[in-house]
Amino acid sequence: MQKNILKNWQNFATFPCKGNSKQPATKHGFKDAQFGLDVEAIVRLGYNVGLACEKSGILVIDIDFHDEKSTAMDDLKQLEVELGEKLPRTLTQATATGQGRHLIYSAKGITNPRGKIGKFCDTRFKGYIIIAPSVINGKQYQVIDGIDENGNFIIAELPQAWLDYINKDTNSSQQQTQKSHFTTTEKRVYKNIDIERMFNNCEFLRYCRENADCLSEPEWFSMISVLAQIENSDELIHELSEPYPTYSFDETQKKIEYARAFGHPQTCAYLSANYAEICKLCTKFKNEREAYNDYII
Repeated sequence: MQKNILKNWQNFATFPCKGNSKQPATKHGFKDAQFGLDVEAIVRLGYNVGLACEKSGILVIDIDFHDEKSTAMDDLKQLEVELGEKLPRTLTQATATGQGRHLIYSAKGITNPRGKIGKFCDTRFKGYIIIAPSVINGKQYQVIDGIDENGNFIIAELPQAWLDYINKDTNSSQQQTQKSHFTTTEKRVYKNIDIERMFNNCEFLRYCRENADCLSEPEWFSMISVLAQIENSDELIHELSEPYPTYSFDETQKKIEYARAFGHPQTCAYLSANYAEICKLCTKFKNEREAYNDYII
């Protein structure tokens, strides 16, 4: 059975991570994930293994038990009652904590998923998860359900009611009645700001978007400090933060609120002084420093 599990992972986009860690061991992080990799060989060499969710065509419901007060399973069951649909049996793994769960579903019908579906339940789509038989602090990820009689993974599709609830851009009236930390279904509106132009003009923001899975905490907060001042930017910030292996909706939201309370973004001059190795690549910085500094403020 273990051999079948390892072989089944070849049907997903995977990549090596550093041993005893969730940190990618590849140059471009989870963006280097490939189909067909020999997971058994990677583990034998002392690495853990990550799985890129969106590239693999899956969405993961991440049930968290890091908090001793977690009511994650009760929250999920309550959602099943409210939505009128039970979650179908699917590939499920226990995380290294032994209590956490990854429910791995097909991403068919997923367009713009919310990052949080309950106080202790997140979704993983833009980022990645660590998969069995990776080990953290001596504890192993294990596949515990969702294997058929032939040893193949069962990757179930989400019921329509769950798709309507998870997708932020749905107009379902049912979704409007759900209670969560993050229930907006409005389109992003950035007041007088062209977001793509902003990223195109800023080497630092591009770096943060392309390296979201391995940003340092100061780099992450600097990115948030710039974006948090823009109207209705919460969704964008969560989307950019999600690839980080220990992403937490609540922690990210607290950072957004703190940055917003601070009242202004870190300026281009501040970023270039504190992240010189990143900003030195900016071809526009020398000639347009003052103009751009005014623009992002």
